[in-house]
Amino acid sequence: MQKWGPGCHFLGFGTDSDIDELEKILEAERQRDPTTPPILALFTEFPSNPLLRSADLPRLRALADKYDFLIVIDETIGNFVNVEVFPYADIVVSSLTKVFSGASNVMGGRYVRLLDDRTLLIDCFLSLVLNPAGRHYAALKSHLSQNFEDVYFDEDAIYMERNSRDFKRRIRVIDSNAEAVCDYLRLKSLAGASATTPASHTPAIKDVFYPKYVTREKYDICRIKTPDVDDGKVGGFGGLFSLTFTSMEASKAFFDALPCYKGPSLGTNFTLACPFTILAHYTELDWAAQFGVEAGIVRISVGMEDKETLLKSFEAALNAAEAVVVGAQ
Repeated sequence: MQKWGPGCHFLGFGTDSDIDELEKILEAERQRDPTTPPILALFTEFPSNPLLRSADLPRLRALADKYDFLIVIDETIGNFVNVEVFPYADIVVSSLTKVFSGASNVMGGRYVRLLDDRTLLIDCFLSLVLNPAGRHYAALKSHLSQNFEDVYFDEDAIYMERNSRDFKRRIRVIDSNAEAVCDYLRLKSLAGASATTPASHTPAIKDVFYPKYVTREKYDICRIKTPDVDDGKVGGFGGLFSLTFTSMEASKAFFDALPCYKGPSLGTNFTLACPFTILAHYTELDWAAQFGVEAGIVRISVGMEDKETLLKSFEAALNAAEAVVVGAQ
């Protein structure tokens, strides 16, 4: 939106200090022109990618009501089995080609972006839900009814429906696997070091970014805590996490030694890892770094493999990374 849109304010941390800054922007814009809303809409993920931070949605909702703008929440990473963001949104969107499908064998709605003299073709399939209790529901519903065109390919729709039938069961497995892996890695990290950590331990992992540890109090506001009627379980922390390392060499060693598929997507039924910043922001590493997105981040989307097998895989990758750190001393 900064590069191609008519103008936006990018608040890249997603923390309370960013919302403080947002309040200042909103008030300044209102004083400049009190006849129009200071902004049209606020877009946020819940939680964010790749640092898994959760914004204070009740506070954002209060600001939206006060200054009359829309809130659009992407809950792909949290997903609606784990979190309930609907009360705070005017529009909720989710990428259905991620964990909702899981099998990574179906795509959907197509749009084209022109970039210089090339054509960049991007495929995705998103759900979009309007909140009927929202102040602008009638206008949004009218616009959607007049402009939406259903061009979804029949066989894609068939595969998507088939893949989604066991969505809840898959989420429970992925949540459990991811939490076990993250707990293990965090104990081995600088951030998770405790009084019982041996003094001789030389960590390769600096920190583990996962909703259980990052802005937990904000995530818990929306985490589903009522036991599910089918399985009796409450909302988990999702299947996505990111790691930072004590050196770039350790990051490379960990990534190379991790025995899983490597690729830029997420939400697959199989574990998938990527060097997020190098893939997504290679030409703007300094820009990403100012928001805490380090060049050596490894982002991991946990799958449905056997939990003990997964833990052994991550142990092997961690051993390779720590060997590099020790060797560099």
